[in-house]
Amino acid sequence: MGGRGGSDEDTLMDRLVGRGSRKGTTWFGRVGDVTQRPVTWAGVALALALAGGRRGRRAALRGGVGYAIAALAHLPLKALVDRDHPKGAFRLNLGPFTSSFPSGHAASDLAFVFGVAQELPLLLLPLSGATLAGHWTLLRKRSHYPSDILVGGTLGLVVAAILWKLWPPGEQPPLGAPAEAPAADSSAGESSAGESSPGAASSPPVPAPDSAPVSP
Repeated sequence: MGGRGGSDEDTLMDRLVGRGSRKGTTWFGRVGDVTQRPVTWAGVALALALAGGRRGRRAALRGGVGYAIAALAHLPLKALVDRDHPKGAFRLNLGPFTSSFPSGHAASDLAFVFGVAQELPLLLLPLSGATLAGHWTLLRKRSHYPSDILVGGTLGLVVAAILWKLWPPGEQPPLGAPAEAPAADSSAGESSAGESSPGAASSPPVPAPDSAPVSP
């Protein structure tokens, strides 16, 4: 591996998490143990797609697209910045190990959360809290330095912002199927057709014939 994070960040890590731990001992840490796993976000997307109706399906698709883009976008940065993980990472984590900078978890998680929230804003707070717990777990397990997570998270937000710009919420994806045409109101259509059709106009009343003359 390449360079280490630097004495300042190593000192900060020691103050924040000490030697670190593989499993959380508080409810927040245990939540983070779950939410830092990619399969958790896949489960959230599946639940939204199955139970969230049309908006839920759009949210799941948008979140999944953002997750995938961020997961790919951070790889060139990892190749460019060859950085060691914090001391103790090999003791607390299972490989394979790549460059610590930036955090792909942070990038993908935030791209997913803010992508989903563009369609379902009420989910922003709970999903952000779950993400925060997951990112704390990355620190506690000494998987990443704080700067790795900050830069990765920023990358995820940039991806979500680009999605917002190129694919406004509520619309079909740019390369997706065309939007469904709204169903026409048949009764309104028939009424309109009846009013505009000249054949449907009522005929003028026919005058009654004169009465026959009365015999004297």
